[in-house]
Amino acid sequence: MDKKDMMADDQQGQKSTQSARDEQAAKKRQVRFVEEGVKTQYAGIFNIGFGADAVVFMYGNPSLDPNVVKIESKVAVSLKTAKRMAVMLGNMIRRYEKENGAIDISVPKAASDEAPKLQ
Repeated sequence: MDKKDMMADDQQGQKSTQSARDEQAAKKRQVRFVEEGVKTQYAGIFNIGFGADAVVFMYGNPSLDPNVVKIESKVAVSLKTAKRMAVMLGNMIRRYEKENGAIDISVPKAASDEAPKLQ
């Protein structure tokens, strides 16, 4: 084996060793989520908008006027984070439906056939 081949083999060995170290470090890293002071809100209505480099999730609830939605909160994330969220949410829903059956997202007949009822 000539010197050039030995150097190439050594570099390849170093790369695979570094790759193994990186994988071990990723497995050992523990992320802790701290939820102190977080306010949980329920949203019955949502909308999504986007700009050049961000996606905005808007969460709200219906008001007494059927044509008005009160936006309770907005969260802006990067496009990369939005894609990660979409993948994770899709996986979670597939897992839920596998265990519990399909989630019906069709419009309820009462809502589409009748006028809105005010309380």
